[in-house]
Amino acid sequence: MRGVLTFLLAALTTSPALAFEGELKATLSSDQGVAATIVARYSKTGDVRMDIRSTGEDGRLTLATTILPAKGPSYFTIAPDQKVIVEMPYSALADTSRQVKGSGESANLVVKKLGKETVSGVETRHVRILDQDNDAVIDLWLTKKYPADLWTRAFRGRNLGLEMSDDERTKAMKRYGVEPGFSMKMRVEQAGGVPVVFVVDEIQRGPVPPSVFALPDGHKRIKGPVDAQP
Repeated sequence: MRGVLTFLLAALTTSPALAFEGELKATLSSDQGVAATIVARYSKTGDVRMDIRSTGEDGRLTLATTILPAKGPSYFTIAPDQKVIVEMPYSALADTSRQVKGSGESANLVVKKLGKETVSGVETRHVRILDQDNDAVIDLWLTKKYPADLWTRAFRGRNLGLEMSDDERTKAMKRYGVEPGFSMKMRVEQAGGVPVVFVVDEIQRGPVPPSVFALPDGHKRIKGPVDAQP
């Protein structure tokens, strides 16, 4: 499930970060029903916490938490059921981002602007992207109401060399006349695959207690592999 969510982020564009403190709630679903719910919380100092509740093929519910501090070399994934905290380096994410430099200039896309639509009470611009390199159709519903980097912050934390891959996505989109924006909704369909829909249900601005971003007590703490990603 985490891999699917990470893939979806490849379609998002970015803009200069704006101050945002609050909570975001979203749903990932397919024709088979809701696959996961996501709650991302942002502190005024730049810390991010993301909780993903997913349902496996066996019907079991799984909760996974990621805490991405604004300071320090590492981020943390937490498995509440197993009471384990895995510490992983931000540097591995930066190395991955550097590998995509220049890809935005050569992206083989067809982009269609499909007008304005309202998603969860927010007016958006509907854009359809035909990714001919990866045989995929990506629909985005973009808005300027919220910072476009909220999703990349939720999955990867602060920029630590990561802005390079964000710039590549922005290049690819701007090349086809699409302004950056925050994605309130996204639909991804790959050849031979099941369409996946990602919808933001609610965003609330407001104070988030510092305790939300603290690591829990009573958990075993281990170091993760260098090349691990959230």
